[in-house]
Amino acid sequence: MMYTRAERLRAASLATTKRAALHLVSTSKMPGPTVIVDRQLDKPHTPEAGIGNRDAAAVVGQDPFKSHIRLWMEKTGRQDLLHPARIQDHSFAYWSRLLEPIVAAHYTHRTGRRIRQVNATQQHPKHPWMLATVTREVLDAPDVQLLECLCVGMDVAPLWAHGVPEYMRLRVMHLLAVTGLRAADVVVLLGGQDLQIYRIERDEAEISRLIRQERMFWRCVERDQAPPPRDEDAPVFESMP
Repeated sequence: MMYTRAERLRAASLATTKRAALHLVSTSKMPGPTVIVDRQLDKPHTPEAGIGNRDAAAVVGQDPFKSHIRLWMEKTGRQDLLHPARIQDHSFAYWSRLLEPIVAAHYTHRTGRRIRQVNATQQHPKHPWMLATVTREVLDAPDVQLLECLCVGMDVAPLWAHGVPEYMRLRVMHLLAVTGLRAADVVVLLGGQDLQIYRIERDEAEISRLIRQERMFWRCVERDQAPPPRDEDAPVFESMP
């Protein structure tokens, strides 16, 4: 029997939720959306399962690391046509992931706020194709609930010269949209020596625009139709921070 690519995508999405590494949990800290705890964070959901917070900027053509066409190819299972992205022990992505717990610890040292590592994937209650990976929570702080940690190299640091770049703001706005929470702190280590902390608060108008754009993109995925090209949609960097 022959299946369309859209049918295979739906089957892959269902199969993803049945992996042994994933199970549903209830948590008072994360009301509303379905919460899926992934014990193997280095082995995330298959890309076809939906649009995650790291995909948000590429969807709207604002990701300096990935074009929206490349994202569409990943979501429709065309990875074999793309140049594979390899993470080696000496790569910046490797060291960034290794240093994130240290960055998180310095956030607590500087702000006095306690944090907790979560490593959970949530699903939007109304838009099941919207997913978000919550890595860390901020505890006992009424003004902020989530923490995003990252390290960027000197080549990417100029994007942060005037504060949080658009690609990161879109990632966090997607995260807030899915979780229903109010705000997230972003702590970034620039060039291995400059630690900056930024607050991103929920913006309902921006979230509505983002959801509309993501819905249009996901329809292209389900219909196996390439999204229209964007003049500004050209990645500048080859590696993601």
